[in-house]
Amino acid sequence: MTEFRSTALAAVTVVCLAGSTAFADVIDFAGGVATLNDGSTVTTTNAALYQDIVDYYVEDGMRVDFVGDYGTIGDYYSINGNQPPYLNSVIHGHWELGLTSIVFSRVDGSAFDLNYVDVTSNTVNGGGQATGAELSYITTSGGHALLLPSSDWGFDPDYFGNPGDGVARLYLDGNFDNITSFTLTSQNAFCFGMDNFYIDQEAPPLVPLPPAAWMGLVLLTGLGVGKRLRRGT
Repeated sequence: MTEFRSTALAAVTVVCLAGSTAFADVIDFAGGVATLNDGSTVTTTNAALYQDIVDYYVEDGMRVDFVGDYGTIGDYYSINGNQPPYLNSVIHGHWELGLTSIVFSRVDGSAFDLNYVDVTSNTVNGGGQATGAELSYITTSGGHALLLPSSDWGFDPDYFGNPGDGVARLYLDGNFDNITSFTLTSQNAFCFGMDNFYIDQEAPPLVPLPPAAWMGLVLLTGLGVGKRLRRGT
């Protein structure tokens, strides 16, 4: 598993599981409502798959719009049959099939912070290995664009059963605070997938912490200092 940060700072960010914002959430593509290409709606689960038929998706007040073509939400990476089902719903899209962008915003139009996301696929080779030359971006409503890390298809192995690189863990900096939307695009990738968008939610830790340290961070969060810890580095 690879970790990426959108800042060059070397300091380790201290984060905790409990959010300090009333509307904090992790968008994991299970339990939301997907509107399909025939106008019907479904509630997503970690076991179901809606492949290349999702028009838009709403979860915990966040709306996800597929532009140019329909997208996929569900347990997509279990389709290769090389392992027991993952039972893990993700978002996935195929740029080569006509998809031009994926736009995330709050249903009510309010601002939010995007702190972290898992990149599950970002490759020019459909179902296969990334080359490192993928030109895929995440761009905020304020115009800040970040080149996203390349990532082999799926969790590991890839669709063809070859060993993959797992998930690229992406930590976002202050350029992704107080935004009203962000957009995913690509200039050359065949497919693209992501999971676990931390919206107004503290990012997961960069390194595992012992139980005693977790307890201390939870207590600090209860005192309302969790956000300051992250911003103070």
